[in-house]
Amino acid sequence: MQGIKKILSKNSLTNLVFIFYIISIVLDLHLFYNSISTLIRVVIITILFLIIFLFYSNKKEKKLLIAYFLALSVYIVLHLINVNNFKVSFITNYNNLDELLYFWKMLMNVFLIFIVYKLNINKDNFYKLITFSAFLISGIIVISNLFKIGYTSYNFLRPEYSIFDWFHIKNISFITSSTKGYFHLTNQISAILILYLPILFIYLKEKITFSKVVTIILVLTSLFMLGTRVSNYSVFIIIILTFIVYLMTSLTSKNFNKWYLLILVLMGGYSYLLFSNAPLLSRNLYYDTLFKEKEESKDSEEYYELSSKPLSELSNEELYTYLGYFNIDEDFYNTYYPLENDRLFYESFVSLKTTKINDTRFLEKKVIERVKELNANKADTYFGIGYDRVINIFNIESDYVMQYYALGVIGVILLLGVNIILVLFMGFKMLFNLKRYFTMENILLLFTISYYLLAAYFTGNILNAISTIIPASFVIGFALSNLKKEELKDNEYYLGFKTSTKSKEEILDNIFKSKKQNIIYNINPLIIMNFLHNEKVKSEINKSNYNIPDGSGIVLASLLTSHNIRESIPGVELMEEICERSIQNKYKIYLYGSKEESVKKTKEILEEKYPKIQIVGYLNGYNKDKEKDAKKITSSKCDILFVALGSPYQEEFIMKNKELFKDIKIIMPVGGSFDAISGNVKRAPKIFQKLKLEWLYRMVKEPKRLKNLFSLIKFGFLALLGNFWYNRKVTKGDL
Repeated sequence: MQGIKKILSKNSLTNLVFIFYIISIVLDLHLFYNSISTLIRVVIITILFLIIFLFYSNKKEKKLLIAYFLALSVYIVLHLINVNNFKVSFITNYNNLDELLYFWKMLMNVFLIFIVYKLNINKDNFYKLITFSAFLISGIIVISNLFKIGYTSYNFLRPEYSIFDWFHIKNISFITSSTKGYFHLTNQISAILILYLPILFIYLKEKITFSKVVTIILVLTSLFMLGTRVSNYSVFIIIILTFIVYLMTSLTSKNFNKWYLLILVLMGGYSYLLFSNAPLLSRNLYYDTLFKEKEESKDSEEYYELSSKPLSELSNEELYTYLGYFNIDEDFYNTYYPLENDRLFYESFVSLKTTKINDTRFLEKKVIERVKELNANKADTYFGIGYDRVINIFNIESDYVMQYYALGVIGVILLLGVNIILVLFMGFKMLFNLKRYFTMENILLLFTISYYLLAAYFTGNILNAISTIIPASFVIGFALSNLKKEELKDNEYYLGFKTSTKSKEEILDNIFKSKKQNIIYNINPLIIMNFLHNEKVKSEINKSNYNIPDGSGIVLASLLTSHNIRESIPGVELMEEICERSIQNKYKIYLYGSKEESVKKTKEILEEKYPKIQIVGYLNGYNKDKEKDAKKITSSKCDILFVALGSPYQEEFIMKNKELFKDIKIIMPVGGSFDAISGNVKRAPKIFQKLKLEWLYRMVKEPKRLKNLFSLIKFGFLALLGNFWYNRKVTKGDL
């Protein structure tokens, strides 16, 4: 049993994940790249996820994941029903098992993000892993290029030229000089290295070392060797952005390093040298020449005769010949989507008045659009026509477009939307708490994830490949946990108001152990807006160490910033638990505020509920002589005082009489708690409490509260856009 616990410890699981990550790179080599290696990786990730889910996730995370899996399961059932109701008779290559395996593979994105997020991987170990992986991948590509071994980027033949040939052979053949080492797909390796490059620059900033510089040079070199537009152009985008971000975040810092800036400039110069001689330039020239030749061939008498007739009058053989005058791969109309099956499509396609008909990706999209049109099923828009069906026609080289036709809108949201939602979440979290999160590391991590997701649209075959799902999910999981790793403070500030991050139990333990007086203020959007510009009151509130987050508005603000406050602490609940604990400590209680009938009934109910409770007095809040009331409270020798005058009057009453109440151990303003306990005002039903919508229920029941709606909206706006500004005005002593 002890051995199992050791294996399942976070340290052991982290080591297993690291080993798996390196093995996965080896499995990306063409020699091992097949359905079996994919299945092995999927099974391992699934097992790791189940361990983390069962032993390390909290209730909230379990509920969220189960809800997601249920929604996905319902979608998959409806998707399978829809794709099996397909009516286009000449497209038959589809298998339900392969479709289900595809969904299982796509789930690895969610699984691995959660695994890495929960393991809280050490920052230095993460960067070392990425650096080693980048060195390994780029090293294989560079060595294979230098020795003219491995495969070219466009097929599995040996390259004929090395990087040295780029500089003395004009218009070198991009097909035989671009190399991908021994890896399987160029697009996937390009995407991985693009994902790694900003991370390497982050790591270099921490400490400049020879090994880090060498790794970056290898990555830059291999990206140009791969020969794709995305791999070449991305280098300059990443270097320029890194340069700008470094200046933005470090220029006024004591840690500003001019050598780091110089290295970025040198890397940019080195990249330009490679780019100006890279195979990509000859590729662009090749396609320009090919297009020009196709256009020139249309001057022939044969083309004139064919084009002078209506396309519908051409025989199949003549139409085949006519299609040859366009830059369309003949495999499309011969094999992928045979002309004899849908002649009308090709007639319509070459009749389009656009140069896009020479673009292979445009043709791919149009073919699938046509298949969807022939199927004539409105549900295809929502549930798709099936990944296995689309891939067996051909692989659309544009992620999101491919998944839209294969999975439908709902499938794209459920499977690909997770990454976009997480990017938006991280972006908002940084934006709304710039002081804490606006760092070069966080900005570049967010950028590299966002750029990777964007590049997938232009590159294709990225988001659905296990080779790229693993590194991308790993980086997303780390970026999420990195934002969470900020040191948890006992208090946080919202528009300048201090709020405790402690749980209800921690607050109760602390106030009953403390020998000092504890005033517990309720911090919610309405109270904040009441005192927003009252610096004196704000200062008094901030002297308290246990201001509770009373309301979902504060929890939402925390969710978008630090995420340290996970749940609200309703004042009425904390009041009752203080009453319960007062018995053991033999603390005497005084109830002040609300109407006579309400405060009296509250006393009776509390005494009935807690038989040994000591309530030494009560007083309604309708006496105009508050000074007299304060003296009565003091003369009771109470240890706990609950004040229910409503905000802002209760806070002002406590602050005004603070010196008089110096011997009272616990003071708490409780708003409408007496009305809730006495039953004069019913609390919202449990469902509203669980959904954190008590405020909405009260507004519906008491329309006069609608006037507070503007304050809530204003709070939300200021908390999102002005939190940093208001917090910076809080004194350093308070912070």
